Amino acid sequence: MLKKAPCLFGSAIILGLLLAAAGVLLLIGIPIDRIVNRQVIDQDFLGYTRDENGTEVPNAMTKSWLKPLYAMQLNIWMFNVTNVDGILKRHEKPNLHEIGPFVFDEVQEKVYHRFADNDTRVFYKNQKLYHFNKNASCPTCHLDMKVTIPNIVFQKLIDAADVTIFGVRIKFAIESVLKMVSEAPYITVKVSDALFDGYEDPIIDIVCKNKILQFLCETNSLQRRVGFFYGQNGTTDGIYEVDAGVPSPSKIGHLYTWNNMTEMPEGTWDTKYARMINGTDGQLFSPMLKREDRLTIFVPQICRSIQMEYTKDVAVNGVPSWRYAPPLDLYDPALPQNRAFCNKNGMPRYFDNTTVQIENCLPAGLIDLSRCQAGNPRVYLSNPHFYNSPMELWHSVTGLSVPTASNDLTVVDIEPTAGVPTQAKRIMQINVGMVKGSLSVTENTTNVVVPVLWMNETAYFDQGTRDQLINIFNAKHYSFIGGVISLSLGLIAWLAVFVVIIVYSRQSDEEEYGRLVLEDEDEEPAQDENAVLA
Repeated sequence: MLKKAPCLFGSAIILGLLLAAAGVLLLIGIPIDRIVNRQVIDQDFLGYTRDENGTEVPNAMTKSWLKPLYAMQLNIWMFNVTNVDGILKRHEKPNLHEIGPFVFDEVQEKVYHRFADNDTRVFYKNQKLYHFNKNASCPTCHLDMKVTIPNIVFQKLIDAADVTIFGVRIKFAIESVLKMVSEAPYITVKVSDALFDGYEDPIIDIVCKNKILQFLCETNSLQRRVGFFYGQNGTTDGIYEVDAGVPSPSKIGHLYTWNNMTEMPEGTWDTKYARMINGTDGQLFSPMLKREDRLTIFVPQICRSIQMEYTKDVAVNGVPSWRYAPPLDLYDPALPQNRAFCNKNGMPRYFDNTTVQIENCLPAGLIDLSRCQAGNPRVYLSNPHFYNSPMELWHSVTGLSVPTASNDLTVVDIEPTAGVPTQAKRIMQINVGMVKGSLSVTENTTNVVVPVLWMNETAYFDQGTRDQLINIFNAKHYSFIGGVISLSLGLIAWLAVFVVIIVYSRQSDEEEYGRLVLEDEDEEPAQDENAVLA
C-alpha cells in the first residue's frame, strides 16, 4: 500500500489541479460565456428563418419586434391653473393643482416594414394606439373633465403684436379681437381635447376673418386645432431605416435615416452637429453591452438625439439588468457642446440672473421644441417638477411637488448580454413659455415657464422575454455555482493530499524512531555481556 502512495498522491494532485482550474474557468465564466454569447449573437438579428415546411417566416426576434408583447401604459397628470385672475390682476405666480393620473393602455405595432441592402437594413413605421383606462385612472379622472392651461394661440398673438404692416403695428387689431372673447392668456378645455383630440380656440376664427390679422392664418403661424398629443393616436412618427444586425450584431438598431433624412432640416438647430440623426431608434440595443459606453437614442418628437449612461445594477422581476439614465450634463447650456441647442436668433428671458439663464438659451434642463413643431409654439420639455433644473424655475410657480429622482427621471433597464430592455420609463413634463409682451391684458404679468402636464410612459417585458433572459442568467448562475463546487473539490483534494503526506511523514518518523530505539535496546545486552566477559 505504501509503495502505491506516490501514485495515489500524484493522481490526487493532478485531479485537484484539474478541478481547481475548471472551477476558476467557470467562476470567470469563460466556457459558459462563450456558449451563451454565441447563442445570443446567432439569434440577435432581424430577418427570416425557415419553418419545418421550408417556408420562410420571420425569426423569433423579428416577430416580437413587429408586434411587441410588452405591457405598456401612458400615465398623464394635468396641471390646472387655479388663479388666473390673480395672475392677470395682482402679479401672482401661477398656482398649479396636479390632477391624475389619466391612464392610457398602449399598443405598438409595426404597420410597415421592408428589408433592403441584402437584408442588412430594414425600413419601418411604428404605430402607437392609446386607449383610456378608466379603472386604472384616479377615481375622479375622466376625459370630459375641464382644466385651465396656458393658451398657446394667445402667445402667438403676443409675438404678432410687435409686427408692423405698412408702417402700422397690428397691436391695435389684436386688442380689438381680445375684447370679443372671454379667455385669452389661459384657456379652459376638456382633458381629451388638451391631449389627443385637440381643440379649436375661439380666437382663431375671429383672427382669420380679420383683414389685418388673417396673414397669421395664411402663414400657418396659428394652428387651427391645438392639442399637446394631437394627431399622435393611431398614427406613426415617420419612417425609420435601421441596421438589421447582419452581419454585425453590434450594429443592430443603428439608425441610418429618419423620413429619408440623415440630419434634421437646417432651421431646426443652429449647427450640423446638433441636427445629426444618429444612435439607435430606442427599440433595439446591441448585445454585450459595456458599462462605460453611453447609449445614443434619436427621438423624433424632440428632433434630436439624446444620450443615456449606466447608473447602477438593478433586478427587474428577477432578471439582472443595467439601469441607464440621461447624464446630468445633457441639457446644460453652459457646456459648449450643448450651445447648439440654444437659439442664436434669441430666446425670451425668464430670469435676469445669467447663472440661471444664459443669453439665447433656456435654463438648464429645458429643451426648446418651438423649432421642432408646426407653427413654432413656445413649448419646452423638461423633467417633471423641474427635476435637475435650477430651483428658480420651481419657485416661479406654486403648487408643484418636490422633485425626486425616483419619480421624475427617465430610465431604461437593459439585460446587458442580450441587449434586451426589461423595463423603460419615459418621463417628461411639457411646459409653455408665457411672455408678457405689450398687450394690455398681460401688463401685470411677468415672463414665466408654466407646466401643463407631466407623463410617465412605461413598458415592462412580457413573460416570454423574461423566461428567455432568465435562461441566460441561470446558465451563468449555475456556471458560478459549478465553479465554486469544482474549485472547492480541487482545494479539498489538495488539502487531503497534504494531510495524508503530513500524517504519513509523521508515521514514518515514528517508525524510524521506534526502529532506532529497538536497535539500541538490542545492542545494550551484547555490550553488557562483553563487559562481563572482560
